[in-house]
Amino acid sequence: MDIPRILISGTSSRVGKTMISIGLMRALVNRGYTVQPYKVGPDFIDPSFHYFATGRHSRNLDGFMMKKMANLEIFERNFRNADIAVIEGKTGLYDSHDAVNEKGSTAEMSKILRCPVILIVNAERLSRTAAALVTGYRVFDTEVDIRGVILNRVGAERHALKAKTAVERLAKIKVLGTIPRKKDVVIPDRHLGLIPAFERKEEFGELFDRLAELVEEHVDVEKIIEIARKAPSLNEISMHPIFDSKEPVINLGVFRDRTFNFYYQDNIDAFHANGAKIHVIDSISDRKVPDVDALYIGGGFPEIFADGLEKNSSLRESVWNFCNSGKPVYAECGGLMYLGEELEDIKGNEYEMAGFFPVKTEMNRKFQALGYSIYVTAVSNIISRKNDTITGHEFHYSRLIAKRELNFAFRVKRGRGIEGRDGMMDKNTLANYLHIHVISYPLMIKRLIKVALEKK
Repeated sequence: MDIPRILISGTSSRVGKTMISIGLMRALVNRGYTVQPYKVGPDFIDPSFHYFATGRHSRNLDGFMMKKMANLEIFERNFRNADIAVIEGKTGLYDSHDAVNEKGSTAEMSKILRCPVILIVNAERLSRTAAALVTGYRVFDTEVDIRGVILNRVGAERHALKAKTAVERLAKIKVLGTIPRKKDVVIPDRHLGLIPAFERKEEFGELFDRLAELVEEHVDVEKIIEIARKAPSLNEISMHPIFDSKEPVINLGVFRDRTFNFYYQDNIDAFHANGAKIHVIDSISDRKVPDVDALYIGGGFPEIFADGLEKNSSLRESVWNFCNSGKPVYAECGGLMYLGEELEDIKGNEYEMAGFFPVKTEMNRKFQALGYSIYVTAVSNIISRKNDTITGHEFHYSRLIAKRELNFAFRVKRGRGIEGRDGMMDKNTLANYLHIHVISYPLMIKRLIKVALEKK
């Protein structure tokens, strides 16, 4: 199976790989290509930029949460009707789940996909040293196919030439671009990283075009296309059966707006394929839960939009009634926070939430959990069977303060959860900090739909 593809990685975080990836994606779109974007690792924010840059949902690839064949299936299934795949890496090229093993790294994913890599280097205040840096990345793992380098944040033309010459002559690798420092081209960020494109999609369109112009001016896009087209063929993988299409049997309400937008698109697609007709709910403007059989409330930034959530008291009451009815409700991270009684922001301001669980959420200035997690199901619930192991990830600054004893679905083997447990349960409502990808635990889709049918 021939899939033109390129993977954009960096020597570390914050070297500009997201901006360059977005700029390349948009430049290719502007040239008439249909671009399928991907993101390595458990990230929801970068894929939101990919979507608005290309018009196609970005898909997450992850060597820790999913096996090799599962990642190939995700990659091939979602490439349909596209011309070229652009994959954005995570953190540094070789950074993984621990200090030694490559599992979960961008380098591992490049080998799984047999994908050529473009390495982004922050060349600020570097010239000859850039060659030493690039050489280290080349020889560290010779199975990683680094095909070119982009030197980002170079100074004057003389500096760019020195760094480029050093890399090409001493590290013996082609420099495909030298991008100058641009203080006026910035994606705004906050505590969880970049601000999701869902919040400012109107203004980001112009930014994406400026990034595309920057890439076209300073990067050899034609050479990148050539490298992508020469990527080796892949064996064709059969589609995962969870995506076999079925007739609609339930209506599923999904909170998806500026507040709640942390979803793996494959999860939404799997629900739809298994008979769930999707109804999008806006947590700020909609006044009640529509006529649905189940709810799915993903992660996001309820702490940023807490005032709007509190003011929408009619929806909060409707959500409480829905949870109390016994119909299934599944909430992750931000959704968990919304289902509690109060949310306290970093300044100490308190806001009323839906109030179904007797907990208060308190925001902190430091991470409370960040990284891959492994849970074991202690009690069968709406998404998992007792004793099943679930792999996912956590990423939050908040912590919960319980006002009464809680019932939990999961024991935490790796990760944080809620003091070593996670998955608050009451009736058929389940709320956890863990983010789960359908391919890492496909049964979550079928179980939730089954409970929804039983409660219709």
